[in-house]
Amino acid sequence: MSNLVEPPDSYQALCHRLSLNDGIPLVKDWSAAADFLQLIVDHVEEHRPELIVECSSGLTTLMLARACQLNQKGRVVSLENGEQYADKTRQAIDAYGLNEYATVLHAPLVSQLVDGKEYQWYTLGELVEFSIDMLVIDGPIGNIQKNSRYPALPLLRDYFSDNCHVFMDDAARPDERKIIELWNQSVPGIQSSYIALERGCARLNIVSSNSP
Repeated sequence: MSNLVEPPDSYQALCHRLSLNDGIPLVKDWSAAADFLQLIVDHVEEHRPELIVECSSGLTTLMLARACQLNQKGRVVSLENGEQYADKTRQAIDAYGLNEYATVLHAPLVSQLVDGKEYQWYTLGELVEFSIDMLVIDGPIGNIQKNSRYPALPLLRDYFSDNCHVFMDDAARPDERKIIELWNQSVPGIQSSYIALERGCARLNIVSSNSP
């Protein structure tokens, strides 16, 4: 369990609540802040999604998987472009016996044309899941291209259930604010709000046109 570290004070209450008592896969400056984790765990406990997909993996994967286990319902599928990061997340999931509730896919970034522009984004070759109830966006990293996380909605929209909830971390940053603006213009049925967390969060509800 060398991949796991003692949680800082801000994470301890949530770790205690989820019985993650043997450490967490925390990566300084990269792992999600405690308030964002609290928000998405609360959503899982309240809404009990069947399928959660996340862009990037790590501490979010572990906590979402534990929340699914406590619900005795749902599972997480993570898209991770870094093979070493994928392996470290799998080790943390295995250490807590959560393999039934989480799958980490190595999904290298590949060139994809999205709305007339070229982006480096996760390959979806191994993603065979449909009817996504919850999407958590915490990647790809922003320094590889402008509006790096924009492709998530255009490329995954067809996988969404009729009432999918989307959470994007780091929404206080200019690029993420621009992405939200572009999504609001281009994605039918989108309802968005901003939550003033430590790094900001965009929460979106995507309502299918087939929904009553």
